[in-house]
Amino acid sequence: MEKLESQKGLSTDEVLTRQAQESIKIIEKLLTTMHDDIKQLMNLENLEKGCAKIEEKSRRINNVAVALQKTLDRENGGKIAENLEHIYKHVRFAALRAYENHDFSYLQSAEKVTKEINEGWTKMSEAAAA
Repeated sequence: MEKLESQKGLSTDEVLTRQAQESIKIIEKLLTTMHDDIKQLMNLENLEKGCAKIEEKSRRINNVAVALQKTLDRENGGKIAENLEHIYKHVRFAALRAYENHDFSYLQSAEKVTKEINEGWTKMSEAAAA
């Protein structure tokens, strides 16, 4: 392939590969953050309903889930994008229930599914770096 007019003299394939690797790492970081926040929120159940810590964690989880939803390729992503959309909506619902209703029952399933997604992204990240 042609060389891009860049300072590094990388081919188009090399640039695209690096961009893909960087994107994978960003998604992986968001997923890890969301999963960690869900686990932390689960440990706040004994606090008073509506307290600032629960609100803060719930909002952060919601914001990360929204950011992840925005990365989905709905046109070309097929069933995978559709399923991830549903998962992120569930995560947002679980965080909102914890804050608004002090109902932490949905967080366990949100934690489980984000753990599985994280494991998949970690494998993808390792494969992309190889």
